[in-house]
Amino acid sequence: MADFHPLLGRTVAKRPDPSAEARRTVDDPASAARPSAEPEVACESAAPDRDITRVETSYAGTEAAVDATMLPSGGGPATISVAPEAPPVDERRRLAYNAAAGGAANLVKVGIQLVLLPVMARLLGPAEFGLYALALPTISFFTVLADGGLGTSLAREEEAATSVWSTAFWALLASCTLIALVTIAGGVMLAHLSHQPRLAGIMALLSLSFPLLAISAPPAARLVRRGNLVVHSVGDLASTLIGASVAVALAALGAGAWALAVQYVLGFVVRCIFLNAAAFEMPTLEFRLASLWPHAATGGSLIGSRLSEFSGRLVENLLFGRLFGPATLGTYTFANQTSRFLCEAAGNPLWGALYSHALREDARKVEPLHNTLSRLLASALFPGAALMVASAPQVFDIVLGPRWAQAAVLVQVLVPFYALNAVAAQCGAIMLANGRNASLFWTLTGLSAGRILAVLVGPLAGPIGTAWGVDAANAAYAAVMLTSIGATTGSSAWPLVRQLLPPLVASAVAGAVCHELIGLRPESLAWTVTSLSLGGCAYLAGMILLQGRRLMADAFAIRRVVFSRR
Repeated sequence: MADFHPLLGRTVAKRPDPSAEARRTVDDPASAARPSAEPEVACESAAPDRDITRVETSYAGTEAAVDATMLPSGGGPATISVAPEAPPVDERRRLAYNAAAGGAANLVKVGIQLVLLPVMARLLGPAEFGLYALALPTISFFTVLADGGLGTSLAREEEAATSVWSTAFWALLASCTLIALVTIAGGVMLAHLSHQPRLAGIMALLSLSFPLLAISAPPAARLVRRGNLVVHSVGDLASTLIGASVAVALAALGAGAWALAVQYVLGFVVRCIFLNAAAFEMPTLEFRLASLWPHAATGGSLIGSRLSEFSGRLVENLLFGRLFGPATLGTYTFANQTSRFLCEAAGNPLWGALYSHALREDARKVEPLHNTLSRLLASALFPGAALMVASAPQVFDIVLGPRWAQAAVLVQVLVPFYALNAVAAQCGAIMLANGRNASLFWTLTGLSAGRILAVLVGPLAGPIGTAWGVDAANAAYAAVMLTSIGATTGSSAWPLVRQLLPPLVASAVAGAVCHELIGLRPESLAWTVTSLSLGGCAYLAGMILLQGRRLMADAFAIRRVVFSRR
């Protein structure tokens, strides 16, 4: 229950913005040498802090036991203010709404994609899909580079800094327009080399996504800073629905690969409209490139992380295909994408909500909430992964046929560690919000290197052994991330790890129950569904035995956060 107690007080010791300090250093080098009066202020502000703590404790009643030592007692200007207009529960409610909206939108999007894929495959055929696939790698690569990491880094910038926001807008628009022109020229060359004349027009249409991305980035960052991710979720859902509807209509009319290209660009158009309708601010005619230097480290780390992951997976697939052939590569890619997609669909909305929340709160205050949300995510992902491991051979055989038997085995090997990674990746939101960009970059780079190393030993281990090597890299990544969160918050990582153990144990029991039951009648779809249901019941029983009181506390806390009027 303590994990959901309201945030400690609303006392805010206003601190200088690091990015603002960096900009002042750029604009006025002499300011870097001026002495700071903060040490003297720290001594003067300690007593008022404790007085305000007592006032806030009486205001909060019995809901929280406030430890005055947890509040900042110095390190900032003497001005201290209480913000009654933002009650503690509002922050928790906002986080809950953001995570719920993102999760619901992702769930609907997954359902739409599962329905859309076979429909479009039937309407278009392999040739049109192949033509679109020729354009997609170039577009995907430039999308990784397009915003330069500013889309995420800008959320850390005060909205009053109009010079920074305006400079960022013009810089993004210029760079994305240049990328679009390069893409168009590359499309002409690729069309000539592949003897596919329609490819040039398709890539020209897809290149429109880059200016749209530039126009969307500033309002998206403002919404993240304000803690309003519901608009993001609604925009993503609307873009998916509208894009899918138009794509099916165009495909039915015989548009071929153009239908897929229109769907892609239309998604950016709809999202751009939603984001700008919610948070548009007219940029001024200012362009001071030096004002963006404080964001260079964050943006560079983000771009480096994206490129590392992108290039790592590309090299991994190329090596795997060269070692084991295209057919085995197909099963490995399918197993990888299925496992990763399902886990990230659950984890990504929570990551975005945590990042937005961590931008406005001290890391030590966010830590208990992060631990609780990571446990809740594990409580959903771990049993799902365990039941998938138990049932994958039967499900794949019934749904996809015997040709995908090897993919089922690979899913059994990979999905538990993808679930673990999705939980550990939540630490990255806290790290990024607190400026630990370099640590995040090197951790992701190490993950990519470990996956490539696992493939390189493939000739000795075979495809399944390679998958176990990838699991080892994923496990090492999770261990580093779980350790790094302790360094970020200044506390031990053990409380988080301890909270993940009960869902892990209960999930293992559920998987074992499901596996034993399925083995009794492996050919029956109805019995497979029944076994999965009984495995889920076993998981719930295990969680009640291991954490019954905590589950009840969570239910009451969620009810209070969502429905409280405070």
